[in-house]
Amino acid sequence: MKRISTVAALLALALPSIAQETAAPDPVAAETVQVSSIKDPALQPYRRMQRGLDTWDKQRALAPQASLRFELWTADGHPAPVEGLQLRIAGERVDIALPLDADGSFALPRSREADADDADLISNRKRDQLRWRPRVRTPGLPGNVRRLGDLRMECAVSMAIGKEEVPLLFRAAALAAGGLCRLPQVAYQYRTPRPVASATLVSGERRQALRLYRNGREIVAPLRDSSWDDDTLIVYEFASDQP
Repeated sequence: MKRISTVAALLALALPSIAQETAAPDPVAAETVQVSSIKDPALQPYRRMQRGLDTWDKQRALAPQASLRFELWTADGHPAPVEGLQLRIAGERVDIALPLDADGSFALPRSREADADDADLISNRKRDQLRWRPRVRTPGLPGNVRRLGDLRMECAVSMAIGKEEVPLLFRAAALAAGGLCRLPQVAYQYRTPRPVASATLVSGERRQALRLYRNGREIVAPLRDSSWDDDTLIVYEFASDQP
């Protein structure tokens, strides 16, 4: 796909990757974060993050049964180790600790005070050591299945938060296309839970194989193709399950 321009790679915030469905882990307590000796600890301004929450509310029809969390990843594409990792929303007057689950995910609360205080999302790691991405999951799906509407929502939330990272030409074209995720020049890549031998779109009796990238570690979902509805499933066959 020569026209692919992976906006997720342009956004310092997003590492497109998909985790398997697991039981909710025990939360890790978030204590006071000491950042005075850390250079560039801010991940994102809270106001930008809040745009993702706004998009989540406005486009809930994409994933009506799903939940929204955010995942932390290392710069080289691995889940961020949570031992010693702390996260908070901080400004001149606001200081809100964000509990991390054992998988490095967190829920982002709404806060008028943080918005008014022009607060930042801050960790006790250097900014270039962490990436983050939204995680949208409809409950009840097996670990080898994703729902297309959930992936569309993940893209929409990412683009709402990180639109300043996208070239102006793309943003202008997105107005006519109905959003950055619908641009034909854009491909939002998703990382599979582990290497897959195949990924297949399934909608009723209709089937279509998806092209694999990075030795079965990534796929590109057809976000802008309205012929595949939001309830379309992407079914993985993991390479390790083959004879």
